[in-house]
Amino acid sequence: MAVTYTRCIDYSAPGWNFDSAAACQKEIARFVHGIRTPRRSPVTAAQIVKWLRATPPEFVHAQIDAALMRGLIRISPKSLGSARGAKGAYVYHSPQHV
Repeated sequence: MAVTYTRCIDYSAPGWNFDSAAACQKEIARFVHGIRTPRRSPVTAAQIVKWLRATPPEFVHAQIDAALMRGLIRISPKSLGSARGAKGAYVYHSPQHV
């Protein structure tokens, strides 16, 4: 079984020789889509933050927004009365699972 170390990387740390923000967005999209197989249910922002636990939550939330703007992931409300930021009231899913 392959081991992934991406959760142990602090993508916000200075000094990377790659675009750490773009790498974090790709990792978020990969998690939302599904690591091994396509995900059957959407994920919350809290799940994404827990997955990237070495990266500060503020940076992760900023990269979730950037991934949304780039079209890497999509957002939808859990219910009709949901408001973003209200304890995971919104869920994220892959653009292929519309």
